[in-house]
Amino acid sequence: MSEDLYELNLQDDFEKVLSCEDAVRWKLEKPAALEIWATMCSIKDKGTPPEYFQARLFWIAYPDQAPSLKFRDLETGRLDNPRAWPVIRGFRPNSLDACVNWCLEGLNLHPEWKSDPRYRWDHRGNVLLRTLRILQNEMDHYFEGRHKG
Repeated sequence: MSEDLYELNLQDDFEKVLSCEDAVRWKLEKPAALEIWATMCSIKDKGTPPEYFQARLFWIAYPDQAPSLKFRDLETGRLDNPRAWPVIRGFRPNSLDACVNWCLEGLNLHPEWKSDPRYRWDHRGNVLLRTLRILQNEMDHYFEGRHKG
């Protein structure tokens, strides 16, 4: 597939995500052709206001490959601050990556997942929506706070 087709696929799925009922919980931005910023919080966070985290999802080949997952520092926009990361199972803020099968970093950490039908990347359907729902589910069920860095 060409880069133009990847961009069109992501744009189409992005527009569909904006109209789904889950999207009311997210602030979604598309700053670049294959990049999405998703600002969200956990239902477990009872702070007033709750702490928000901004996930940066970046694809090389949408929807064929899993996105890179990083968290942006909301004040500086930097991707290299461990404090920008939520504490959630599989997330490794000190390494600035996540050991999960739905992001590029996790699949690179575990190359065996790429060929295992239980863990390999599923490129069917609206993968942006699926990725956002997985991330929100992890935030809602396993969130333990902001990484202290």
